[in-house]
Amino acid sequence: MGKRIEKALVFAIVLLYPMSLAGVAEAGFYDWLVSKNQPNNLLVSSPIIDGGNTSFNKIFSWDNRKPESIDPIPSIVEEQKEKPKPEFKVTKTYTVRATAYSSTPDQTDNTPCHTATNYNVCTGDKNVIAANFYINGYRVPFGTLVRIPEVYGDKIFVVEDRMNSRYTNNIDIWFPERSLALEFGAKHVTIEIVEES
Repeated sequence: MGKRIEKALVFAIVLLYPMSLAGVAEAGFYDWLVSKNQPNNLLVSSPIIDGGNTSFNKIFSWDNRKPESIDPIPSIVEEQKEKPKPEFKVTKTYTVRATAYSSTPDQTDNTPCHTATNYNVCTGDKNVIAANFYINGYRVPFGTLVRIPEVYGDKIFVVEDRMNSRYTNNIDIWFPERSLALEFGAKHVTIEIVEES
C-alpha cells in the first residue's frame, strides 16, 4: 500500500511541477481534473493576458509575458546606479607610519576577526584600519573616515581598531590575508581625515 501512495505522489508531483512553472494559468490542477463540461479549463481565457484572448502559446511563451512580470530586478539595479556617490571633504591631513596586519592571533588577540569596536572584519564590508595618532590632543575616535590618497586614491577606510599603545602616530591597515599584509610592508604616508559633505 505504501509503495502505491509513493508512486501516486511522485506522479502528482511530475504532473503539477510544469503547471507551477506556468504561473499565469488561472485554473488549478484539481479544477482541471474534475471539470467535465469544460475540457480546456486549464487554458481558460484570462483578462490578464492579451485582453482575454488566450492560447497555449501565449500562456507558456516567455516572450509574450508582460514586461513588468518578467523581472523586477533590473529596475532595482538601475535605481542603485542612479544614487550619486557621496562627496567627502578633507578636514585634516597627517603624515603617519602605515603598516599592515591580518586576522591572526599573533598579530591581534584571541578574537582575531573582531576589532576593538567588536566589528567583524572577516565578514564585514568596510576597509578597516587600526589607528593610534592624535587629533587635537585626543586619540583619533572610532568611526573616523580616512583616505590614503598616494596609495589607495579615493578609497575610504574606517578607524575600527587600535594598535599597541607603544605605537604612536601610526595606522595599521587590515588585510584579509597575511601575505598581503607582508607585501604592503611599512611606509610613511600622508593621510586625510574626511567627512561626508
